[in-house]
Amino acid sequence: MLARSKLITQKVSTRNFQTSARSFNDIFGSPKSGVYSNIPFKVKNRKIPISFWFWGITGSLFAFPFVSTYWHLKKAGSFME
Repeated sequence: MLARSKLITQKVSTRNFQTSARSFNDIFGSPKSGVYSNIPFKVKNRKIPISFWFWGITGSLFAFPFVSTYWHLKKAGSFME
C-alpha cells in the first residue's frame, strides 16, 4: 500500500514540457508577436527617435580618435601661430 501511494505521488509531481509551458504562460503571459517584438528596447513612439541615438553614438565614436589626436598635437605645440 505504501509503495503504491509513493508511486502515485511520483507520477503526479512529475512535470513535462507541456505543463510547465502552460504554468509559465499563466504567470508571465504569452509572448508578443509581430514586428519589433523580439528586441529589448522600444522602437516606435519614442520621445527621441532611435536614429538620433544611433547616429549620435556612431558619430561620436568615429570622431573620438580625430579629436584626441588634435588635442595631443595641440598640447605638444604643433599648432604654433
